[in-house]
Amino acid sequence: MIFAWDESNRDHVSKHGVTPAEAQFVVENAVPPFPQEVGEGKRRVWGKTTAGRWLQVVYVLKRQSDVEFESIVSLDWTTLQTMPDAKIARVIHAMDLTREMKRQLRRRRR
Repeated sequence: MIFAWDESNRDHVSKHGVTPAEAQFVVENAVPPFPQEVGEGKRRVWGKTTAGRWLQVVYVLKRQSDVEFESIVSLDWTTLQTMPDAKIARVIHAMDLTREMKRQLRRRRR
């Protein structure tokens, strides 16, 4: 999956103390039942970072034509040229799971 990062979504996740790398890792390593559709084209993932931090990440899938050139690293643009149907994820929210979210996750896993 290719990720689109711009100043807006980088700033938003950083307000919650999350780095783009952490958000990407959680999305790329989603375990069922995630990602979940949450309406309006949004998908949600609850997962663990490499450091053991539990995050919620919300993202939308974009078409190549809907993404700013500057928001994709050049290597990924090369990939898109050979794979025009590749998914482009734009993270719109990321935060630590609350205690209640962690409780819900444990219940789902039983």
